[in-house]
Amino acid sequence: MRNNLNQPPTSSNDDRGYAPQWTPEYPNVESDRPQAVYPQQEYPPQEYPPQESSYPPYYQSQQQQEYGYQQPAYTSTSGDVSPLERTSTGMKATTAGLLCYLFGWIGGVVFLFLEPKNRFVRFHAIQSILFFGSLSILQWVCDIFPFALFGVGGILGLVTFIGWIVLMVAAHRGRYYKLPILGDYAEKLANQGNIL
Repeated sequence: MRNNLNQPPTSSNDDRGYAPQWTPEYPNVESDRPQAVYPQQEYPPQEYPPQESSYPPYYQSQQQQEYGYQQPAYTSTSGDVSPLERTSTGMKATTAGLLCYLFGWIGGVVFLFLEPKNRFVRFHAIQSILFFGSLSILQWVCDIFPFALFGVGGILGLVTFIGWIVLMVAAHRGRYYKLPILGDYAEKLANQGNIL
């Protein structure tokens, strides 16, 4: 291969002050096959000593599992309702559970009468009646005695709002979200079957 840097620049027909251009020279290729420019040496394969794995033991056991089995993307825990379960009115059970909380204790009463057979909807309807009903009674007491219970009404309003959002989201996800005291009582009533 020639060194093109040592060659003087070729002059073009039109010298207007541009930088000189170099014309590269390519070797004549007589065949279609590429020719080796540099000699290739063969190197013997290197053998590395076996190394201890730096992965923890539980990761190594996961690597050794067969690739044919994959865990499903969503596995419901015990007690959750299927996202495709329908009620007797044709509505999704998760939507009915959300609507139990949407209108406070009134929504719970309505869905307790509409869906007496679906345990998921019945549980959320009873819990809605117990939670929002008791908070409504406490709000009413705070309204009667505003000076004696100053500030309690605001705290109850905040608890009502946060509980409303949390319970609606849990019901729409298909979860049996039990409140500390009222949830156990609602579960007992929902398991009885016929409340009315």
